Amino acid sequence: MPHPEAHADFVTDSPEHTQQFGIRLGQLIRPGDVICLSGELGAGKTTLATGIGLGWGAAEPATSPTFVFVNEYSRADGERLYHVDAYRLRDSADADSIALPDLLDDSKGAIMIEWAERVRAVLPPEWLWIELQWEDDRTRRVRVSARGERHVELLAAAREA
Repeated sequence: MPHPEAHADFVTDSPEHTQQFGIRLGQLIRPGDVICLSGELGAGKTTLATGIGLGWGAAEPATSPTFVFVNEYSRADGERLYHVDAYRLRDSADADSIALPDLLDDSKGAIMIEWAERVRAVLPPEWLWIELQWEDDRTRRVRVSARGERHVELLAAAREA
């Protein structure tokens, strides 16, 4: 049976607007959610990830884990948010070296992955995929695709927010 899908496009006109969208999305994230961030260098993936972390309730600001590959944030309720940067991974085979499959299986954790296209082959069949594209020097087009019932619901809730 195919997974339900939904799509939406947004436009952000500043880094603050991109971060605000991330905050609203972060407030809706639950364990098991897989948030994939894609786009060229400087398109706003880390700005969006910082907003997601803030909205989720991370005690410290989410920063890009480029050199350590994975940052883990936790809350008092025991839930975790993993922030993976796959930029330096060559392909999906490298995902094992950072234990990505284990992070995806954590029942108390949600995960957001920058440069998710590099590890697409090891991702579960259900996710929220966010692609950021330059429109001009301030404006970004945010294309969101959801696959799977939970992620379609997440997209709908984010649109309402």
